[in-house]
Amino acid sequence: MRRLFPFLTILLVSTLPAAAQNWSAGIHSGPFVFGDFVERTVRPAAGGPVGTMTLTLSAGTRAGLAVDLERSFAPRWAVRLEGTFTRAPLAVEQEGEEDGRELEAGEVDVSTFTLPLVFRINPRGAFRFHLMGGPAYALYRVEGRQNVSGITPVDKSSGELGLMAGGGVAWWVSDRFAVEGNITDVVTSSPFDREDFPSSPGWRLERPHNVHTTVGLRYRF
Repeated sequence: MRRLFPFLTILLVSTLPAAAQNWSAGIHSGPFVFGDFVERTVRPAAGGPVGTMTLTLSAGTRAGLAVDLERSFAPRWAVRLEGTFTRAPLAVEQEGEEDGRELEAGEVDVSTFTLPLVFRINPRGAFRFHLMGGPAYALYRVEGRQNVSGITPVDKSSGELGLMAGGGVAWWVSDRFAVEGNITDVVTSSPFDREDFPSSPGWRLERPHNVHTTVGLRYRF
């Protein structure tokens, strides 16, 4: 998959002079919701209460920016190269905790690049709905902070491959301009390795589902 990204990107850009009228660009923004990166199950010490406690490391919901370049090659089909960017605080929370208490654990910068195939359900009309899916690549830059949970992220940068899927709707107010909304789910490997945490039992690396909900503008040229 690492070799697929450069090949498809070159293919996408190389067709620009041939059919400029089939190109469009978009800029969007909205809340980015992150999935869990790491889970830790803590068992009570001898003589303690019965049961276990599950802690998860994730990132808070923050606004993100998405920009893309799209090339249509049929009325219903297109390919889109998109980049998304956000910075969010890391936090540790206890599973099942009702009061929503969280422990600050640092910050993470996330840049995600996707290359989905876009299928337009209805290629004509003012409101045009679409589905999309394809490969993804996420760059995580973590700045960890010590906390009492025992889940202390290390400072590191990590690139993770994954997949994305989603859909949206565009309201074309003219031949060239549209207001577009999208919801996408990007799944990658955890940016952490098992060696980043203590050797005690009860650790599990998750595959985070990072959900992007965005609204913005599309310009066709």
